[in-house]
Amino acid sequence: MPFSRRTFVKGAAAIPFAVWLEEQAWAQTVSVRFDAASANGQAMLKIYAAAVKKMMNAAQVKEGDPHSWIFWWYTHFVRRDRTKAQELARIYPNNTPPNDVWKALANEVWDTCQSHSGQDPNYFLPWHRMVVLYFEQTIRNVSGVPTFTLPYWNYTVSGPRHGVIPPEFTKKGDATFGSLYVEKRNPGVNAGNSISKGLNPDPINLNAFKQCAYERNGSIMGFCRDIDGNLHGQVHVKTGNPVNMGDVPWAAGDPIFWLHHCQIDRLWASWNAAGHKNPSGVPFLQKSFTFADGNGKRVTAMIGDVLDVAKLKYRYDSLETVPPCTLGAPTAAASAPRQLVAKTTPIPLGPGPVRGQKLEASPSPQASVPLGDRIAKLGPGQKLFLVVSNLQAKAQPGVTYNLYLELPATAAAGPANFVGSINFFDAAMHMPSDKFFSFDITDVAKRLKAQGKLATSAELTIAPEGTPASEAAPVIGSVSIVQQ
Repeated sequence: MPFSRRTFVKGAAAIPFAVWLEEQAWAQTVSVRFDAASANGQAMLKIYAAAVKKMMNAAQVKEGDPHSWIFWWYTHFVRRDRTKAQELARIYPNNTPPNDVWKALANEVWDTCQSHSGQDPNYFLPWHRMVVLYFEQTIRNVSGVPTFTLPYWNYTVSGPRHGVIPPEFTKKGDATFGSLYVEKRNPGVNAGNSISKGLNPDPINLNAFKQCAYERNGSIMGFCRDIDGNLHGQVHVKTGNPVNMGDVPWAAGDPIFWLHHCQIDRLWASWNAAGHKNPSGVPFLQKSFTFADGNGKRVTAMIGDVLDVAKLKYRYDSLETVPPCTLGAPTAAASAPRQLVAKTTPIPLGPGPVRGQKLEASPSPQASVPLGDRIAKLGPGQKLFLVVSNLQAKAQPGVTYNLYLELPATAAAGPANFVGSINFFDAAMHMPSDKFFSFDITDVAKRLKAQGKLATSAELTIAPEGTPASEAAPVIGSVSIVQQ
């Protein structure tokens, strides 16, 4: 009897992702993910809340079952106060079926969040697209609603909803939405306050759309690193405290985590829809990750399988309008990064502003041209960037830090000298990484030079937005101003 294509691939070591997708009933039509504030989004939130409640109840879904809440939380990262090995031993105390199969799958997929524990930062967007896709399927399975789609939290929307958590997540003890409530969010979040309330400039923005390319180019972060380190990290730290959304190992325990990453995926889809390209190199496209699918079965996909949402059979009810990009445009004059001034000794951060951090030129012939002259003679397409590298912390500080150039000693922190905001979302992971923050300071530097400042050096002030955790001991490894 002849073998069909499906029979053949089922007998192979691994079913190709495209064939797996073809076999999914939900993939026969294109589904739509909705804004959580829309009527459709609110209907989906009711389904989501009921499924989350069931997944969190070990009497209904065993803790080690790939459909359980803990299984999906730990797929992102195991909670900080316990190791993966400890949790595997606790949740799967024996190897009798189905524990043996579940434990093997958990051992393979837990702690695989990409970019936040030493992996290639370019994997951040595709790995999180995959985890949201499979989590969405799991909610369909648990809820019994095959048409369910995960809503997104549109925190960048303008107006009164800007930065405000959907109200369904604030209803403690509510019969319908109580499962979405988490106590350990930052003060004011569960009261309906914006996570950017009182902040000027506002860190909850779409500045990542300024990036023209996906990958890093010298001091230019690229879209993936920019949206990861800036908007994504800011939302985490502004939403939850250090044992909640504010720290990588705890983050996925909060139901809002999944709507946050649905929004990040939507913004990536918006950036692509505007004509911006993803990497096309073979090592990137063929990098693979393994998850549990909606049926609790092992499934593996390569990054190249998930770069087009249309091929994944979903879309968003709306995409963002992406303005013309300004950083790293392919048509810009080629320019190699050139460090002008720097401070390469560590900068410990305390409970208040750290002032007087001098960025100076190293004594070398290449640094003979004063900083002010460099600013005055920038070539076409060239910009200045403030680059902050090697962030470390003993624990998550729980706050973000604003950076200012040439802020007078008697002046209060304000937008005039502001250059950017950094966060320590994954800095306490203590893994080697080339992650960094980079801010275009061209206009600020020109204005300061016109005021007679930035002649040969620059002075940096670093100020926390709030009170950092006393045990965090955050440190900035180095800061520089780079011409590119």
